Amino acid sequence: MSRYLLFPFLLPGLLLGLLPGLLPGLLLALLLHPMPAAAEDAFTVNHGVAQGAGGAPLALSLVLPAGRNQPAAGWPALLLIQGSGPTDRDGNQPPYLRTDLLRQIAEYLASQGIATLRYDKRGMHANNATLPDNPAEFDSFFRWENFVGDAASAFRFLAEHPGIDGKRSGILGHSEGGVIALAASSLLRATGAEPAVLVLAATPGRPLEAVVTEQLERVLAEQKATPAQTRAVMAANKRVSAAILAEGKVPADTPRSLAALYPSYAGPFLQALLPLDPTRLAREYRGPVLLLQGEADNQVSPGRDLDAMAKALAARPKPEQHTALRFAGLSHNFKRPANTEDPGLAGPLPQDLLGALHDWLRQRLGTD
Repeated sequence: MSRYLLFPFLLPGLLLGLLPGLLPGLLLALLLHPMPAAAEDAFTVNHGVAQGAGGAPLALSLVLPAGRNQPAAGWPALLLIQGSGPTDRDGNQPPYLRTDLLRQIAEYLASQGIATLRYDKRGMHANNATLPDNPAEFDSFFRWENFVGDAASAFRFLAEHPGIDGKRSGILGHSEGGVIALAASSLLRATGAEPAVLVLAATPGRPLEAVVTEQLERVLAEQKATPAQTRAVMAANKRVSAAILAEGKVPADTPRSLAALYPSYAGPFLQALLPLDPTRLAREYRGPVLLLQGEADNQVSPGRDLDAMAKALAARPKPEQHTALRFAGLSHNFKRPANTEDPGLAGPLPQDLLGALHDWLRQRLGTD
């Protein structure tokens, strides 16, 4: 079995996955080497390895604009953070799921004069060799704090990199990556390195525990479970969730029907994430925030999640510093499904979405 399958979707079709934290004192030295880009007249790509929380290597791609003059203070930039599960730096889970979401965003922004950095998660994909050999170490290796720390470290590297204007650098997080972006911003704020802007794309506005409950109910309905089956699964989910919150361990008697949702090693990770309220973190962030949401998203609710996040941001001292944009017909991955059976994974990103993202960033970061 591929080691990448250690992090399945939390639920079939639920993209809210596993990610980590604790900001190491300094970013580890990053060795970058140029690689061919798909369109060298618009951007160049550098691949390398940086140090994340606890020294975990993070293979990454730094995409820089090309074919235009670099600003004296450096390029404005965004760190891009993927969603849950074994998702790579491009937004894919090979060989089964391919969206190229983050790669497409990175290449478009570079063509508009904005640099980006994205990375593979700890222990996955290009970092696969550093996954602990002993499964008993997974619970500590994959702690929520480590995923948050990885993101904070990656942002600090980006903001301090030659050719990047750290004062015009922010974070874009997709799905669970948006929650990580918020948590990493809190860590960075404590060190005086808070991101200049945040872009939260299809990001939950409720604790994961509530989103998981809703997702379970939807999946059971789609599978035409009987009322008795639904009650049994929901009762088991409530029991397992309560045990994780209380003890930080996944119960040994977790039903097989919930095993993919609650891997045995994910107790500490889920104990931190299940009750975490993204809106609390959003209220604490002081800078401009852009909310992006597809109206055809069946994983994060345009109503319950986006509206909750917008309401929280409006309660800040400067409520005008947030913008919420909805896009009709776009999926969780901001693709336009071809039909009702299409999950909306493949294809290019719509120009209206990309244009809106660039216009907002240009106003906040002063891009050309």
